[in-house]
Amino acid sequence: MRRWNVLVMLLANAPTLLLAANACEQELRSTRSDTQQYYMILAGQTDVFYDRSGPTFVMLQRTAADETDVGAFGIYAGERKQPVFGPVPARVYERFVGESRKPADVLLRLAISKPQYDRALAVLQSWDRRVREKALLYPDVAMDNILLVKQATEELNRCRETIVRYELDWGLQDDISEHNVASRIPYEYFRELARLNAAQHVPAANQSLE
Repeated sequence: MRRWNVLVMLLANAPTLLLAANACEQELRSTRSDTQQYYMILAGQTDVFYDRSGPTFVMLQRTAADETDVGAFGIYAGERKQPVFGPVPARVYERFVGESRKPADVLLRLAISKPQYDRALAVLQSWDRRVREKALLYPDVAMDNILLVKQATEELNRCRETIVRYELDWGLQDDISEHNVASRIPYEYFRELARLNAAQHVPAANQSLE
């Protein structure tokens, strides 16, 4: 298995689909003849940090034959159990995916197309650049993480409705942002997406990081 660091890998493979005028046309024409498989994995925990929130991050995975590229970006627990926003170390996401999880933990694994994967990857790359350049949008990384998970997941429905969505928009119908502190919002968002899209979850028995 190859573990890619969002920092490095896609500078050489940065997708042009995000800006291409025919991005949606390409997605609608895509077929299952591609021998590679693509996944987005949404992972979240609670009761790790002082405010009872926890690590919440987006993972992307590409598999081909016996080769796998995988990486993650978002908030994870640093050496002192403090929230860190950036590329998630392999030891962190592998432990979360591989170990028995608490009932409150969230793990939603979605099979996606190559265009969806490319667009989501471009989102992660843009946030990686912000981290490296110290150009985050908010002094509170919890707010940056909200934007990251919102942008990445919304790319799945950019061209066609492939998942049941939840409108995380701070509007009158958005109970998640209305009733949760910022650090908790990504977790609650993932939990609601997992509930709405339970039928699309790919069990670990069908897809592995090994």
